Amino acid sequence: MEPRIWLLVSRYHLDAGLSSLLVDGVATAGLLALAALALRRSRRQRRAAAQAEASFRPGAALAPGEAVVVGTVEREQGADVAVRVEVEQEGSESETSGVWSHQWAESGRKVRVHPFYLRHASGARIRVAPGEDVQLVDALDGMIRVDLTRRVRVAELMPGERVFAIGELRRAPDPEAQAQGYRDQAQGYLLVPPRGGRMLLSSEPLGERFARRAAFHKRWAVAAAVASLAFNMAFAAFHARRWLGETVDARVTQLRESEDGDHTRFEVTMRGEDGAAFSDEVSQGAFARLREGETVKARQVPSWSAASAIGPDVTAHSVAYAALPLLGVIALAYLIRAHATRPWYEKKLIDTENGRLADSLSSAQQATRRPEGNRSKP
Repeated sequence: MEPRIWLLVSRYHLDAGLSSLLVDGVATAGLLALAALALRRSRRQRRAAAQAEASFRPGAALAPGEAVVVGTVEREQGADVAVRVEVEQEGSESETSGVWSHQWAESGRKVRVHPFYLRHASGARIRVAPGEDVQLVDALDGMIRVDLTRRVRVAELMPGERVFAIGELRRAPDPEAQAQGYRDQAQGYLLVPPRGGRMLLSSEPLGERFARRAAFHKRWAVAAAVASLAFNMAFAAFHARRWLGETVDARVTQLRESEDGDHTRFEVTMRGEDGAAFSDEVSQGAFARLREGETVKARQVPSWSAASAIGPDVTAHSVAYAALPLLGVIALAYLIRAHATRPWYEKKLIDTENGRLADSLSSAQQATRRPEGNRSKP
């Protein structure tokens, strides 16, 4: 008797093509591609961290040209600010199931700059003239509460703070340096924004921010790789049928119908060409057509009988559809977190806090107006 091949597939299994697409294409290639993308970004950030640290040579002598200068901040005589960034936020509150929360969304950003000095390790006093497009890498550790729904978060370079500055160093008159002669104007070093770019002022080591991003992307690369591995381990029987199994003619030795709670099982027991017996569950329609003693095609795994399945093809359980939301959720979460965890100076600042807006008021934070100060351009 010729072995039957019509509709012979394990119950709840997908066809061979769709099985391979979901397991190999989505859960394996898709997740590993996401892991490779995250790993590539991590390596790029690590290179940027190494380059940033290498660009700073503590023992290098001051010389005109592009430079990284580190020193402690000193304000210009009579100035009340060096660099100050004020991020204005508007507050709103909401209630969910009796639980209140509130959100502060950035409504504006203002930068106050004034020439200041960096006291170099050599003792030299370098005048720094940042533009209003300066990028300040510093903590938002200042807070001014204007009223119930308005506040200002502040980042500011303070006297005595150690700062890394990237710009173009040149020789220029220094209004605060002591002149050598009556008619002479003392010369000193002036740091200005680099050509075609903007000045970077950082209160943290130059490579630290890149190192943090490198670690972030690496964690997501590992998460995507682990998710792919876990999925494929769950479908170990599918891989066993592919790599360890063989298509054989199997004789049906028993047909058994049983009740398993609300579920009716239609089980077929077969014996392979080597005499080994294995069982599988089929649909009700296939079960009704099968007869004991007839020969059918099956995918037998000699070393793992539980992985053997009826039908000539390598198929996977329909649970493999979970590969689609798995890839989608991880990819979406990665993109959202990549944006949400960017530092405040690279995105619009939004803070979410528990409780109502009124609960966040304190006497130390209240203010009658936002201090404007005097804007000053170098």
